[in-house]
Amino acid sequence: MTAKSLKQWCRSVLPANFDQVSEDIAKIQQFLIENIPEPINRQLRVINLTQDEIVVATTDPQIANYLRLYASEIEQQIRETLDLSRKLKFRSMPDSIFQVEPHPGPNKTTAVSPDTVDAIDRSVDWIEDEKLKQALQSLVQTLKQK
Repeated sequence: MTAKSLKQWCRSVLPANFDQVSEDIAKIQQFLIENIPEPINRQLRVINLTQDEIVVATTDPQIANYLRLYASEIEQQIRETLDLSRKLKFRSMPDSIFQVEPHPGPNKTTAVSPDTVDAIDRSVDWIEDEKLKQALQSLVQTLKQK
């Protein structure tokens, strides 16, 4: 499966409003970070947004229960601030779910070890495709400069 067809497939299975929902989830997450006290706000994540509800996961059942007590007040603040009228649902999930690091993305570079650069450099001589060989040599030079 090529990258283009994979991208097309992913777009075809995503809901039409995926970008808007992602943006709204980020706004709600930021709102919660800014308005819920520090020890608690670090332990919660907005995990889903539907037409009817906002689902927030916490790392601790006690925090979920605490937030349930104030759900109507939080819902009202979200409605007034973000113009989103939805019911809040709180779930308790393992801490390990929150520790997943997102992929750095195209704008962030990750460190490449010198051993990896040397291995690529040694392998370039065996490449028969000239364009690929030039691209790899360019990559090696770029990585050596960093």
